[in-house]
Amino acid sequence: MKLKFDENISTRLVEAVRALESDPAIEIGSVLQEYGAGTSDPDWMFRFRDEGGVAMISGDHNILQMPVNLAAYTASGLISIWPPPGFPELKRFGQAAFIVRWWPVIKEKILASSPGDRWRLPMQWTPVVDAIKPIRDPRIDRK
Repeated sequence: MKLKFDENISTRLVEAVRALESDPAIEIGSVLQEYGAGTSDPDWMFRFRDEGGVAMISGDHNILQMPVNLAAYTASGLISIWPPPGFPELKRFGQAAFIVRWWPVIKEKILASSPGDRWRLPMQWTPVVDAIKPIRDPRIDRK
């Protein structure tokens, strides 16, 4: 399963998660390392999907501020995991601790998801899969 961290996640954190991951079937990559800084989300997302990508993990808690990108994530078919509001304030070590703490549950959620699903992690330190909430796009998701 190919997963990619976006450019809002430090490459050092990506390397740490890669080092901690024991499942050889999980391939962890970084947008910064593989596509370069400043590559637009739609550009790398569709390319990554075409390379067999399944999911992405973002460090951008403001996804709803750029609905064009949210629509592209859905259209790409990638499962996306988004951090909670307050994630940027955690800074380096806090962000690393948060992602590492949630990593087993993030993987579980990705495996249980359908292509194009979008999920937001809660700002809590106890990882619980049911606490991860869907991100709704009113243009796509209708009740």
